[in-house]
Amino acid sequence: MSKPHNAELVKSMWDQYHPVYMECILKDRPDYHQFFADGGVDDQFEFRLLGDVSGLTLLDTCCACDASQAFSWTNLGAIVTACDISPVAIRIAEENARKIGCDVRFQVADAQTLLPIADNAFDIVYATYICWYADVEAAFRTWHRVLKPGGRLLFTSSHPVTNCLDVQDGAITLTWNYHNREPDYYTFDATPAGRKYGIDMNLPTVNFHHTLSDIVNGIAAAGFRIERMAESEAEQTGEPLHGLPGAIAIVARK
Repeated sequence: MSKPHNAELVKSMWDQYHPVYMECILKDRPDYHQFFADGGVDDQFEFRLLGDVSGLTLLDTCCACDASQAFSWTNLGAIVTACDISPVAIRIAEENARKIGCDVRFQVADAQTLLPIADNAFDIVYATYICWYADVEAAFRTWHRVLKPGGRLLFTSSHPVTNCLDVQDGAITLTWNYHNREPDYYTFDATPAGRKYGIDMNLPTVNFHHTLSDIVNGIAAAGFRIERMAESEAEQTGEPLHGLPGAIAIVARK
């Protein structure tokens, strides 16, 4: 399938799922709006890598309908613009922002191209959820384009290695060939929050696996200088992955 078709497949899936996703989030977190209205910040390990962001312009490339990371950055003092490929996600995120009283500018945009976003516009680009991007090199070039000279990219992703693993009966098993970059077309049921409530959307979609070398080489080829990389332990929501890393975060400067 073509890249435009893949992007439309992802967009369609999220357009249909986001209203359900937000309902599940509010079931898990009935104080969601009040938490952010009171200045709350979700504890993401990568947030600690940039230091003080007060007064800095920040672009969240993939905010989703809950926009919890965008609201967290705002409460940390950043001036935030938040994007998502899904118009439905942006509509719900704007409703959440009104309820919270949080000043975030929202924009429908594909994180790989950010066509509505001007060059040299932001001090920080916060880039996440690379599994939905077919062309990671193009994405890094785009994020370099929209950063001001000297601006920083904070890239975070689930770890490429543990993405390929699962645990069954206490044993680690390989679920995907690490070096296989073919698109993974599958049927999406729900996020973990949705599965908790028995949601099964049965929606066709696609994921893309990018190795650590794909990520590092893409950052370098886009013209960034890598300043720091960090890894977090895998979240212990099911059987533990025996101390393996769950996520990576990279800080790179334009």
